[in-house]
Amino acid sequence: MSHSVPRRVVEAFYQAYVSRDPDRIGLWLDDDVEWLVAGPVEVMQVCGHWHGKSAVIDRFARQVPQVIDFRDLQIEQLLVDGEASAMCGRIICVHRRTGRLISHRVAHFVRYRDEKVISFLAINDSLDAAEQFMDRRVDFLGTSEPPEGDLVVI
Repeated sequence: MSHSVPRRVVEAFYQAYVSRDPDRIGLWLDDDVEWLVAGPVEVMQVCGHWHGKSAVIDRFARQVPQVIDFRDLQIEQLLVDGEASAMCGRIICVHRRTGRLISHRVAHFVRYRDEKVISFLAINDSLDAAEQFMDRRVDFLGTSEPPEGDLVVI
C-alpha cells in the first residue's frame, strides 16, 4: 500500500537540500536511501551512486564540496504525486578547480516512505554541464567548423 507524501515534506526536503547542510539533509533521508546522480563521473565528480544515509551525508559533507561550491537551485517546476515528487530546474555552482561558474538544467525524481527520501535520482543536462566543467564544447562531428546546411537534432 502506498502512502502519499505531503507537499510540505517535499518542500522541507528541498529547503534542506538547498542549505547543503549534511545534517539537515540527513533528517530527511531513510537509513537505506538510494542516491543516484546521472552524468559522466570522469568529468563531473559530483555524479555517481551512493547507498545508505551515511554515504549520502558524506557526499554532501566531503565529496561534493571538494568539486563545487554550490550557489543555487532554481526550482522551476515541482510536482508531488502519491509517494513521489519530480522537480525541474537549474543548478548553479562554481567549479572549485577552475573557478568557472557552472549553470545547467537538472531534473530530480524522488520517492518517499514515511516522510523520508528512499530514492533520489538526479538527471543533469550532462552534455551542457560536462562542457562547462571542461571549458570546451564537445565536437561530435570531428571538425571545429560548423556543419554546412541545416542540422536536424531529433
